[in-house]
Amino acid sequence: MRGRLWAGAALLAVGLAVSLLPWDTLFSGLTLMGFGVLCLADRFFEKHGWKRGWRRLTWGIGIAVFVLLAGGMTLVGLGGRSQWDAARQSEYAVVLGAQIRGDDPSPTLARRLEVGLQYLQENAGGILIVSGGQGPDEDRTEASVMYDYLEARGADMTRVYREEDSHNTRQNLENSAALAASLGIDPSSPTIISSEYHLCRAKYIASTLGLTPSALGSETTPWLLKANYLLREVFAFVKAWAVAGRL
Repeated sequence: MRGRLWAGAALLAVGLAVSLLPWDTLFSGLTLMGFGVLCLADRFFEKHGWKRGWRRLTWGIGIAVFVLLAGGMTLVGLGGRSQWDAARQSEYAVVLGAQIRGDDPSPTLARRLEVGLQYLQENAGGILIVSGGQGPDEDRTEASVMYDYLEARGADMTRVYREEDSHNTRQNLENSAALAASLGIDPSSPTIISSEYHLCRAKYIASTLGLTPSALGSETTPWLLKANYLLREVFAFVKAWAVAGRL
């Protein structure tokens, strides 16, 4: 009996701590706290002699939520596989922006840009669009920092273009497609370059814009941080699906 009490309290405490970490771990923290509440609810029902059906319902909800989240994370992970064969044939690729730090890309963004460099090397006919506007806590546009990063690493800058007006994934893809069209490129089949956990949602959003994308993913380490982002993407994907349904 006390085991569930201590387990629930521990999950609440750890979940609160995780939700306050500076790495977008809010959903992981809330999930841990949710399971902590279930443990405490089960202990409460038992202590106060509630019918066994309530306890079964409590654990049924917990198991169902766990299965749904685990299944969603698995699907998001599978959707993040790189498609190099298709990327080598595409006319353009879009590197999706992420946080910058002054004049430097964050580690996450730098890994995406390294994949962009590889795309330029392996697709001699393709162009690369770096896409990202300026956030409220940023001194420059993400695209300008990305452009400088590629130039400093010897990229063929005649094949790199900046898209600096986007503030979310939908705008990244929509504005980059418009830029590609203005360059005389068929915008319908982009290669999306992003972190692997983000690709499943990015490809879905692209499909709602009438695009048929391929994708290249950069790796996220350590695995605990990747698991956190996969969990966050499950909720983000549901949001993207709900918004698309209202368009």
